[in-house]
Amino acid sequence: MTAKTLKLDFNERADSQPAWLQSFQLSVDDLWRYPNRQALEQRIATDMGLSAGSVLLTNGGDESIELLYKNCKLKDEALLVPEPCFSQYTHNQQVWQNQTTFVPARDDLTIDTEGLAAQLQANQWLILTRPNNPTGEYLAAEVLVDLIQRAAEQGAWVFLDEAYVEFANEAEPIDYAAFDNLVTLRTFSKAFGLAGARIGYLFGQAAMIERFRALAMPFNVSRANLQLAAAAWQARDEITGYCQTIADNRAQVVRLLQDHGIQPCPSRGNFVLFETNPAQKTLFSRVMQKRGIQIKTELGGLPNAVRLTIPENMDQFEQALRLILKPELLAFDMDGVLIDTSQSYDQCIIQTVAQLSGQTVTQGDIERTRAQGGFNNDWVLAAELIQQQGVQVPYQQVVDTFQALYLGDAQQIGLVAQERDLLQNPLKQTVFSPANTTAIVTGRPRAEAAQGVKQLGIEPNHVISADDVTAQKPDPEGLQRVMQQSGASRAWFCGDTVDDMQAGTQAGCVCIGIGARTAAEQDNLYRAGADVVLEHINQLEFLL
Repeated sequence: MTAKTLKLDFNERADSQPAWLQSFQLSVDDLWRYPNRQALEQRIATDMGLSAGSVLLTNGGDESIELLYKNCKLKDEALLVPEPCFSQYTHNQQVWQNQTTFVPARDDLTIDTEGLAAQLQANQWLILTRPNNPTGEYLAAEVLVDLIQRAAEQGAWVFLDEAYVEFANEAEPIDYAAFDNLVTLRTFSKAFGLAGARIGYLFGQAAMIERFRALAMPFNVSRANLQLAAAAWQARDEITGYCQTIADNRAQVVRLLQDHGIQPCPSRGNFVLFETNPAQKTLFSRVMQKRGIQIKTELGGLPNAVRLTIPENMDQFEQALRLILKPELLAFDMDGVLIDTSQSYDQCIIQTVAQLSGQTVTQGDIERTRAQGGFNNDWVLAAELIQQQGVQVPYQQVVDTFQALYLGDAQQIGLVAQERDLLQNPLKQTVFSPANTTAIVTGRPRAEAAQGVKQLGIEPNHVISADDVTAQKPDPEGLQRVMQQSGASRAWFCGDTVDDMQAGTQAGCVCIGIGARTAAEQDNLYRAGADVVLEHINQLEFLL
């Protein structure tokens, strides 16, 4: 859909380079010498009103976290971790195998602060992340200070992860220097846009920071990266403006989600997280992927969660969100989607083949051939199956035989009488309400399409039949025509065949596969372009 990839899965600065970086010039004069981080550490400490020795530069925030776990392993100090948490904490737990207590989140995924306080004990590190990753929760200052103080009373320490704090726009930060049991992590990876340079820093009372400094490699940050960090620190006022833009865009995304029934977790980070059903999660993932946008859908302990990093330029991202959340047109194939034709059209195919070839074909034969693509028209499919029996029959004879079986005559009731509705209330009333623009795009002839609409008791805004196009699906002509007629640029198309999915993909629709009963059938539709596959049409309510 687009040549540009928008990376919204790792919470990096997704789509823009900091202005200061565009004029940055790397000095190569001293690259032959080992780095010395002390000058920048002292500059940061001074600017933050901290004493000498209060800042330690690290190889990204990840090294800071690893130093904490290394410290706890060497000194037999325990860890207390609220869930959900950043994956580096669970990763380091697997590596270091420390004595760790995980405290489950509340039902709304917020941190159980009272549960944490109840578990505090001596010689233990309480890990707090604000804004929390992956939820974006921002602990209020009074709550944070209370936990720090209660930890001190128990002889415990607090490791405060503030990798995303710049996005919170905190007007009155806590007095970090007031606590001798607090170590705080920050990074240049997120707001400063230097994720690729790997620079983070710890700060706190000098005696506390010394414990971490003793465990860090002496040359853990390169001279080149020290230059980058120094330039970024000098330009931190510019970062404030960028963070405000992200906060504004975040609010816009939240409103868009809420307007369509999705309630994201309150976030002060550069991302939002929400939980949904498996079908909608798949829809988000595949539609975004088709449009060159990477999002996070695999989050440990949150199987139905989606996390979206907020970009600075919203155009591409917002278009994809609106396509998922607010289609302007809902289009449907008819047979196998809205109407069960297994005892009508499919039986016509079986009986037509039997009459004209003398051979028997099964429902499985029909489905296997249809799954190959190019057989959206059942007359064409019947002719193909006859040819597969080694019999040559004029195409018009196939059509006439099929139609006689389907429509019947004065002596015999046609198989059309065997058709049953698949679309049921309340979905039928919801979808085909005046609030939505709807269309039927079917391979049926015009008269049979009209009969199907009457049978269903629906009033779509548009009906495109086989008689209305020069080329049938998988050609996108029918969908393109109805999109043009309705003026819709954002459309969903529900179909049950490979041809449907291919036509929908070419027309730029969200493609929803219907009726796949086996994993193989689902995979076939996904390979053909389906964004999500449902067992039956009435599951569409999960997506609307």
